[in-house]
Amino acid sequence: MFESAVLGRTCPPQEYETLSNTLRLRLFKAQRDARACGIPVVISVGGVDGTGRGAVINLLSEWMDAKGIRNHTFWTETDEERNRPEEWRFWRRLPGAGEMGIFLGGWYGEAIRKFCCGEMKTNAFDLLMQRRTQFEHTLAASGMVIIKFWLHISEKEHKKRLKDRLENRKLHHFTPYDRESAKNYAGLVKAAGRAITLTDRVDAPWTIVDAVDARFRNIAVVRTIIAAIEHAVEQKKAEKAKAEAKTVDVTAPVAAEDGAPTVEMSALDAVDLSRTCPPELYKKELKKLQDDLSDLTYRAYRKGISSTLLFEGWDAAGKGGAIRRLTAGIDARITRVIPISAPSDEELAHHYLWRFWRHVPMDGFITIYDRSWYGRVLVERVENLTAQADWKRAYAELNDFEARLQGHGNILVKYWLHISSEEQLRRFHERESTPWKQYKITQEDWRNREKREAYLKAADEMFARTSTEQAPWHIIPAEDKKFARLEVLRIYRDALEKALGRGRHS
Repeated sequence: MFESAVLGRTCPPQEYETLSNTLRLRLFKAQRDARACGIPVVISVGGVDGTGRGAVINLLSEWMDAKGIRNHTFWTETDEERNRPEEWRFWRRLPGAGEMGIFLGGWYGEAIRKFCCGEMKTNAFDLLMQRRTQFEHTLAASGMVIIKFWLHISEKEHKKRLKDRLENRKLHHFTPYDRESAKNYAGLVKAAGRAITLTDRVDAPWTIVDAVDARFRNIAVVRTIIAAIEHAVEQKKAEKAKAEAKTVDVTAPVAAEDGAPTVEMSALDAVDLSRTCPPELYKKELKKLQDDLSDLTYRAYRKGISSTLLFEGWDAAGKGGAIRRLTAGIDARITRVIPISAPSDEELAHHYLWRFWRHVPMDGFITIYDRSWYGRVLVERVENLTAQADWKRAYAELNDFEARLQGHGNILVKYWLHISSEEQLRRFHERESTPWKQYKITQEDWRNREKREAYLKAADEMFARTSTEQAPWHIIPAEDKKFARLEVLRIYRDALEKALGRGRHS
């Protein structure tokens, strides 16, 4: 990977002064244009020890508007990070639209050093690099610019700088792997070369920078950033012009997709809505299930097993009531209910999964979503709030997100509460005529009801593409609220027992 690299190139002081004056203005303009176009930018700065990674980051902060930049370092994991899926620490620091995040080492630094030190096996490292590629593809597809640098020097130069830093006490180690990898140039370079080979892609390319001469290094980094941002700005403007030139009647029905099969019967039509629970059994069974959940969730808390439960379904299907019966059996100190509505301005400025990653529960804790990330392929699809290419791509992104949760040991349960159109209408009228329920019914609910057929089609495709063996959808007949509530509790109880190795009810 690095054997053929030409190292030791220089930039004379006078030439550097001339170039820096010009490039500084272009870099500032590129940052301003990215902000105007709402383009988020991530710059990852990695490299051999002694190459001036910190100096590069300081230079960028000096040459650009620091108000639009956030610098992030990823050293030893905190307890808060360790108790969540590994990607959580990166997702929560991603820049919003028009912002710039500079990541020292990025999501590669720790992995490269662990692999160098023998703390990570080859198969595990390669799998992690595959996940990094998927992560970057998800971000890039949403419009984020990803720029990755590896600052490089020769082994001879590295030894010289290492000796100088040791003598002047300028060598600082922030992770358990810094000291060992700093002494193992060959191992570090081999690990970095493997990472770059496995993750160098068109939508997130690596740039290897000759860092022997600081001036040459700085110019090379700045030129790369300018080129990447200017290209993204040009693309954004072209897309905007194309969209403005294309007239779309958003009130017209969406035409059938080419080659799309005609679905005569929805998966939801096959659900037996006649299932009920006798009133005399309901209270007894509810108490038993809540007692079970109280015990099981506490055991899961002690073992560090987290849970993520999400509720989708028709308006007035009883999601809120089911959630209340569910949480009544769980310690409130380890449970959090997140109601999902229209995204805030801050959430709109980020990737649509950002607001869900923020609420990923710590080990042992429980997060319950009233509506969820599936809004991307339901309401955003039906209401034409998201381009077709974006919501189609979302199926794979959602499956990957859920795989990351489960890969960390998170129990994931997905519910769809189903009721007939006639029962929904009855409940709507009941809400309108009951003073303490009137807040539950809005014009938006009535408007959504008119689009039931479109939502049926969207739900069918969602079930087909995201009901996996590891994360199946549980479609709950909810015509009888009591039956639905007990089913919700039973399914979660069984999932907890399976995770805890008991499974007596499975």
